[in-house]
Amino acid sequence: MRRTVRGLAVFAGFGVLVGGCAAASHIRQLQPPSVPATPFTAPAGCARVTEGASWRLNCGGETSPFQRGIDIDWYAYTGQPVQSDANATVTYLRKLHADAVSISFPFFMNGAKSDSVHATIATPTPGELATAVNVFERGGFYVSIRPLLDEESLGRSRVGWVPGNEAAWFASYERFVKPYAVMARQTGVSEFIIGTELNGFNLSPRWAGLVRLMRGWYGGILACADNWDHVVTRGCGVTTQTIDAYHPAYTTRFLAAWEQWDATLPRGMVQTEVGIAAARGAWRTPWVLRRRVSRTNPATQAQWFTAACKAAVKTHLGGVYFWSVGLSATPPPDPTLAEQTNVGGPGAKAIAACYAWLERSGK
Repeated sequence: MRRTVRGLAVFAGFGVLVGGCAAASHIRQLQPPSVPATPFTAPAGCARVTEGASWRLNCGGETSPFQRGIDIDWYAYTGQPVQSDANATVTYLRKLHADAVSISFPFFMNGAKSDSVHATIATPTPGELATAVNVFERGGFYVSIRPLLDEESLGRSRVGWVPGNEAAWFASYERFVKPYAVMARQTGVSEFIIGTELNGFNLSPRWAGLVRLMRGWYGGILACADNWDHVVTRGCGVTTQTIDAYHPAYTTRFLAAWEQWDATLPRGMVQTEVGIAAARGAWRTPWVLRRRVSRTNPATQAQWFTAACKAAVKTHLGGVYFWSVGLSATPPPDPTLAEQTNVGGPGAKAIAACYAWLERSGK
């Protein structure tokens, strides 16, 4: 559950737009910085098992793949150089030792009482999304995509919201999603998350109709992303369930808190979002990603990310995706008061440390 969604990606886009005028004379500034991987202690009892060109993680005798993921929150803008931005993002994510990306792209509504959805200039077109997908796939990344209902246009949190006229809403959503599903088939997207944090109606029988249509448009994995406080079976009419993990902690023993909560999830479930504001005390309400504070506390974010990664591995989950970066030629800076979830600075180093260990022979 996230109270703000739009800001980070819009900021990233504007950063490229403003900085682009000076790009010719500041090429070095546009290069993603080095993110050194600090030593990472593997969870007890875990080892890496190589199988041909791939590998699995063995924790306590059972092997399972683990997605080292980063969320891309992409709000497009007119004239965006998608291919170069995607290439720069690949370079940055390699420095984090990530091997998977989940690209969220926005769709909009005219308030909570509307029965239809629509795209805006901030919504990447299917062609733009295909360009980015191809770059990530060539870079060796597992790629999932997901339409994400913009909360500012809805006027409230999408979690718990229910369309007034489900038949009309689903008909509109089907029209919106079809060209993206066709694009996903043509580009070989591994996974399409058809509903995200729509827990108010993710058990509606109308999802079954959309799934039948999607099966004709797209042949990959169909998934549904639950909110952390409402995990269901066959949400959005599909069998693959993921979780946006914003559960609170009531202790600064973050690893213990994550392990306890992760143990309640099905084995192999992927945490499609793990995020937190870089602010002291944010662990009590981590879904609040912008907080009224006088200074940031990046150490909070770094410690939260480290604990989340270690716990997910130890409890046999299928992967973690950290929230988030934009699609941008400029790497995310350290968290700021305006954008407290920027995956830069200590938070990025924590991700790199965890993912670097996973990439190595487990030591």
